Amino acid sequence: MADKYQVIRPWHGVKIGDVVEFEKLHPSLKSHVIKLSVASAGALTPATSDAGTDAKTRKEAIIKRLEELGIEHKGNLGVERLSELLPEGELQKLFPDE
Repeated sequence: MADKYQVIRPWHGVKIGDVVEFEKLHPSLKSHVIKLSVASAGALTPATSDAGTDAKTRKEAIIKRLEELGIEHKGNLGVERLSELLPEGELQKLFPDE
């Protein structure tokens, strides 16, 4: 079974804080990682490529609605500016919880 290690000194392609798995840890990497306990390793979840922030998903939803309505916009605008372009009441339809 592969052991999990947390990176404390990064190397090419790996950042500080990343969790890596090795069947057998090479001696040259021993000073670059710390071994995670079984309890803490089980609590960690791997990062995914589709992970994002709420702001990003809000922005994507607003942009999609603007395109459906045929409203021209710049893609580099922030969430607040894009929401100002929506007609009255559209923002509440998109996000009724708020």
